[in-house]
Amino acid sequence: MQRQVQTRCGYRFKDLSLLDQALTHPSFAAEQTPAPPDNQRMEFLGDSVLQLILSDLLFASLPDDKEGTLTRLRATLANEPATASYAQKLGLQEAILLGKGEEQTGGRERQSILGDLFEAFLAAVYLDGGMDAARSICQRLLPPLADRKRQLLAKDNPKGALQELCQDRFKCKPKYHVLSAEGPVHAPHFVVNVSVNDVVMGQGSGSSHRIAERQAATQALLKFLQDDGAAQD
Repeated sequence: MQRQVQTRCGYRFKDLSLLDQALTHPSFAAEQTPAPPDNQRMEFLGDSVLQLILSDLLFASLPDDKEGTLTRLRATLANEPATASYAQKLGLQEAILLGKGEEQTGGRERQSILGDLFEAFLAAVYLDGGMDAARSICQRLLPPLADRKRQLLAKDNPKGALQELCQDRFKCKPKYHVLSAEGPVHAPHFVVNVSVNDVVMGQGSGSSHRIAERQAATQALLKFLQDDGAAQD
């Protein structure tokens, strides 16, 4: 199993005991006599290593963004669902050593366990090969940072995020078109679509132009991101 983990992550450990410890859940260690070192302390270190790597990558990759945006992006890339997904990409859930109770109750798929597992694994890589090795692991796992930024902005300012994407990729601005405006004055209903280079990319509806345009922009952004994901696959 050690060999499989190393192959998946693209890193060869010099000290395999560090990998063993990272893969040892406290529930497994508690059932052994004598108890081997578990991965709790390594989680603590790995969390800090991940935060530093993400801070450095975001700072370098998004030079025009303010602290608030960078902080929120870092949080989405270091939260439990994110770290659990990194563990799964590396197949660490297949290698973790769990106690009988955790094994029987689905611990191998539990986000909290997998998130901690990735942090412990990253700490093991850092201790064995230094920051450059840990950074290399993260860079292979992370989604494109610009896309993650657009996903974040899509919730707050989808029109602004779509305009930025269109200017970056196509050197144009998205165009919004009112398809219908119906209903009484006190309860209007608008339907709007948005096109990029004369191709309709999204449609939205709502009680105002603004709401309808936000929905259309959000739909367009999601389509772009889905297309990007399909292209990468």
